[in-house]
Amino acid sequence: MNAPAPTSNAPTTNSIIGRVILRTRDAKTLGTFYSHLLSLIPESRSGETGTINLVHPVNKAVLITLLEDKNAPAPTRGAPGLFHVAFLFPDLLEWKLTLRRMFAMPGLDFHGAADHAVSWAVYLADPDGNGIELAWDKPENEWPWKGDKIQMVSLSLPLRTILAQQDAVKDAPAAPMHIGHIHLQTSQLTNAQAYLDHLKLRVTQDNYSGAIFMARGKYHHHLAVNTWNTRPGISGAPNATGLVGWDMAVPGDNSNRGWTDPDGAEVRFF
Repeated sequence: MNAPAPTSNAPTTNSIIGRVILRTRDAKTLGTFYSHLLSLIPESRSGETGTINLVHPVNKAVLITLLEDKNAPAPTRGAPGLFHVAFLFPDLLEWKLTLRRMFAMPGLDFHGAADHAVSWAVYLADPDGNGIELAWDKPENEWPWKGDKIQMVSLSLPLRTILAQQDAVKDAPAAPMHIGHIHLQTSQLTNAQAYLDHLKLRVTQDNYSGAIFMARGKYHHHLAVNTWNTRPGISGAPNATGLVGWDMAVPGDNSNRGWTDPDGAEVRFF
């Protein structure tokens, strides 16, 4: 498989996810991990002990907020929660540089890679076990639409070949890396309707076993839910480590400024 030359592919729509909020027992350790992996800058919140914002060095956007609770229990196995946060790199070269840096990190919890027809994705977990996807979108004219539904797949991705290729020189600054989508583990797929209603999304793929993908506009997905690892009747421990919530642009009257999803995550509107 021949990899395309490095290019900057801005997302079809502006990013609609502002940041993700994670609870952890050790904000310093987790902050150091994301700082090394994604080149984010940790900034402590004034007057809030144990709260760290991780900021993009170029546009100063907060991508991750870490809330420290040294007594937080671990997530319950089989309970709803975070599957992964996808960090989207509009520039292929920046994506490749991040992967090379990732593979040099000690104790890497690498989960694999895939060609999804719309994107290249690499999967890993942070020290708390939170799932991470490092993604690069293919050019939009290559995305496999069938009517208004996308046809994503999971094919092998020849990472060794891709990373060994000589990098072309960038001819223009790339759009900054941002959160492209959030993928959740939910208790039941019927919960997808609540996200569609409250977050003003539409279904973009529902023929992938055990999962539903949703987006706004002509994008493959901004949000996904699956039941691959959840078990009926199992709920998460209160205030466990992992996903607390995320910030999201939602059109319409946002006077209430937020919503709690069916599994307890807080979505803060902006």
